[in-house]
Amino acid sequence: MIFLETIKGIISFIILLLNTLVLATLMIPLGIIKFLIPVRSLRISFTKLIIKIGEIWISVNSIWVLNLLNPNIEIKGFESLNKNEWYLTTSNHQSWADIFMVQMLTNKKIPMLKFFMKHVLIYVPVIGICWWALDMPFLKRYSKEQIEKNPKLKGRDFKEMRKSLNHYSLHPVSVFSYAEGTRFTKKKHQDQASPYINLLKPKEGGMALALSVIPSIKFLIDITIIYESPKRSFWDYLCGRLKNIKIFVKKIKIPEEFLNEKLVEDTNQRSKFKTWLNDIWKEKDDLISSESFN
Repeated sequence: MIFLETIKGIISFIILLLNTLVLATLMIPLGIIKFLIPVRSLRISFTKLIIKIGEIWISVNSIWVLNLLNPNIEIKGFESLNKNEWYLTTSNHQSWADIFMVQMLTNKKIPMLKFFMKHVLIYVPVIGICWWALDMPFLKRYSKEQIEKNPKLKGRDFKEMRKSLNHYSLHPVSVFSYAEGTRFTKKKHQDQASPYINLLKPKEGGMALALSVIPSIKFLIDITIIYESPKRSFWDYLCGRLKNIKIFVKKIKIPEEFLNEKLVEDTNQRSKFKTWLNDIWKEKDDLISSESFN
């Protein structure tokens, strides 16, 4: 059994690698051309073409996942979404497999997900340039120590992200942020003293920034992923060990008071937004507890 799973994992990795390399040869040159073009309308056209290539990449991944890994995925609540709206999207985060799950779920049904990504990921060979070509927002955080040494760095991360997100108002997008900021582990949960049973504390900064910069966003898509298997590494996923999966999707109207450009900087509004997000996280936590396979 373990031998067969290992073979399946190797085959999955090879297919994923080939799919990435083939489409990267199309995507990277187009990304470079787009970067060099000074005309905004042409840049938008190139962006849409690159997104089409990205959607093909996701579609191919979905084909081999569904046929080779053959997971049993139960999906609830995805009926009221469309491709012509702007969305702020989030999910609980337990595994690299989560990224494939949300991409497979949303591909060609809503605007392509734009993941908040750590700035260092842009240097990942091949795939980093693909993420750049796809206009993924790269977030560069500065530590307290760095800011203490150089006070000019304070607030620069948000200024850079604001500049990065501005053009998302030109065509429908789905800005995706893992509100927990990192994958869930028991150690992280304990270190945080998280008030939730199944989740880490949500961070509102990136989401507040998106709402401040992109006025067309009116809805939050809240995705909850529940795996039966306790083994949730990316290798476990490639080997087909994540067999039974439940995915719950909830479209939530964002309160009008949070749809303004001052949300990031207004301490009072930011606090209210954090409370609103914490309430959503409490409902998500209760859902995971009630729908768990255990």
